[in-house]
Order: sequence, then structure tokens, then C-alpha cells
Amino acid sequence: MKWMKTLLLVSISAIVMGQNDIDQAKKWMLEQEYEKALELWEQCAQDTTQVKCIEQAGMATYRLGLMSRAKEYFHKIENHPSLYKTSAIQLSTIYEQQDNIPKAIKYNRKLRDSFPDNPIYHRKIGNLLMKAALPKEAFLSYAEALKLNPDDVLTIRSISELFINNAQYVEADSLLNHGLSIDSTNVGLSLLLARNYYKQRMYDSTVVVMNGLRGTIDFSNYYNKMFGYALLQIDSIDQSIYFLEKSLVNEGDPEYAHYYLGNAYELKGDQEAAIFHLRKAVETGTSQGLKTHYRNLARILYNEGKLREAIDAYEWAYRYEEDPVLLFYLGRTSDTYYKDKSIAVRYYQRYIRSKHYNEEFKRYAKERSGYLIEMQHQASVKN
Repeated sequence: MKWMKTLLLVSISAIVMGQNDIDQAKKWMLEQEYEKALELWEQCAQDTTQVKCIEQAGMATYRLGLMSRAKEYFHKIENHPSLYKTSAIQLSTIYEQQDNIPKAIKYNRKLRDSFPDNPIYHRKIGNLLMKAALPKEAFLSYAEALKLNPDDVLTIRSISELFINNAQYVEADSLLNHGLSIDSTNVGLSLLLARNYYKQRMYDSTVVVMNGLRGTIDFSNYYNKMFGYALLQIDSIDQSIYFLEKSLVNEGDPEYAHYYLGNAYELKGDQEAAIFHLRKAVETGTSQGLKTHYRNLARILYNEGKLREAIDAYEWAYRYEEDPVLLFYLGRTSDTYYKDKSIAVRYYQRYIRSKHYNEEFKRYAKERSGYLIEMQHQASVKN
């Protein structure tokens, strides 16, 4: 009987020590001593029936950034009746962090199907579908999330952005104003509202919203450029220049900021600055915008009497656009700049043969080219 008493005491001691270790591991988890806690959790997790230890080993490895090991632990308990929710949440998070979007969607769908009345999972699936470039499918998930929680400003923001991208401005306006009625200080919603107005060319309204945010945040280059352009459209030239210049700081795609600054400085009367920025727009531009940049640059250069440079700019504009009226401008500028009037005549005649319908320009080109041809003929007869 003595040996049975001894065995009982040893067994109780082992249980007490195991509980002490678990308590210590929990304490270290709270103190963020994850490496120390992990040693104890892994010892305990060797017994596959100790599912809580497996769960905590997964938590510790996750917090230590050991994602592969964390996945192994959570996969072991993903079908456990009481731990499948925890494992699905952790696995979806890990797979999203690893940019494995299909797997992240899989585990969020598992959560959504188990808890269909929880809007969080619908919203998370929407976010993941957006990362997968599936906006239509994302919208359906967001719509369900908003149906379950109409005051979720995160979902409101996501749906509003989809509306704006789809040019559904009325719907976006209604939803954004609802969101701002819930949280009037939400900067993200206010920026989207400004963007929604901007897309509709409601520049006064854009400026009102953006002015309300000044001093609250530092605008990104996109919003500085947007704000600057909106100010330009309502003739706030100096403020427009200020925000457009700010948008150029560390800007990887400065083409249109330079183009808008060229327009702003022209209106301000600083033609040299206008020419500088339009040339920068040309340097940094793509074929889609170059026709406009060259055209405006040519016009300002012509007005400034820089005719040789204006001719070059008009020629480049014509290469990108082939607008017949540019032939007229080339004829007019060449007529003034070159002593050899045959160059101007060639441009005038190409313009006359074009399908551009401007009676005044056509009449002038015919009369002027006829006069120049006659002058050339008389000069050749004299010689």
C-alpha cells in the first residue's frame, strides 16, 4: 500500500507541475515573452490531445513571426469543434500577409458560412476580392456587410470608392454623406467626397471639402494635385500654384502637375514659368498627353515671340495628334519666322487640302498662300 501512496503523490506532483508550467506560459504571453512561452507550449503540444496548447503554440509562433510553424499548428486544430474559428481567423490572416489571397479567401469564407450574420467576414472577403482585382464580386460581399451593419464606415468607404470608380457619383454622394453623418471627423470619407465632386467637375464643392481638411492632415501628392487643379478652375491661381508645387515633392509621375502649373503660371502672367513647366510636362509625359502639352507650349512660345521653338512644338503636337488646324498655325508661324516663304506655303496648302472647317482660316490660308506664291514668282522673274 505504501508504494501506491508514493505513486499517487508522484502523479499529483506531475499534474501540479504541468499546471504551473501552463500558468507560467500564460504569464509570459501577457508579458510578450513569446520565446519563453513557446518552449512550454511546444512541450505540452507534443500530446496531440492538448489542443489548447497547440493553439497557444500557434499564437506564440505567429507573434514571433514564424509563420510556417504557426500555420502548422493552426492547421492541426482547424477542424476541432471548439477551435476551428480561432484557427480560421489566424490562417486567413497569415495567408493574407503572405499574399496568398485564394487561401485567405477560403478561410474567410469558412468563417462567413459558419457565422453568416457577422458582417466582418463579408467585409474581409470584399477586401480580399478587391486585392484579387474582382470588384464586382467584392461589391456583393460589401453590400451584404452593409446590409448587416448599415453604420460600418469601413464598408461605406469601400463601396463608395467602387461607386466612384464606376462613375456612380450620385450613389457615392448619398453613401458618403450617410457615413459622414455617423462620423463627421472621418478624413477618409471626406477625401472620397472631395474626389467624388472632383470627378463630376464640381470644383467649388471640391474646394469647400478640401479647405475643411486643411491643417488636419498632410495631403498626398494625388490630393495636392487634385486640390490645386480644382483651385485653378475657380481662378484661385496663387493657391492653385501652392498646392500643385507641393504635389511635385517626391512625385514619381509629375506630368500633369507640371501641365497644370503651366496653365496656372500662364494665367498669372508669368510666361517663363509657364514655358518651364510645360517643357517639364513634355519631358515626363506619355503619348496620351503629349499632344496637349506640345500644343499649349507652342501657343505660349508663339505669343512670346519665340517662333523657332514654337514651330518645333507645333510640329511635335501634329505628330501626336494630326489636327489639321496645327498645319494652319505652322503656316502662320513659318510665314513670320522664315525668309523662305515656300515653307509657309507648303503648310498653308496642306491645311487648305484638309477637312478642317474654319471658313476664316481657310480663306486666310488661300489668300496668303496665293500672295506668297505670286511674290515668289515675281522674285524669280526679276532674277
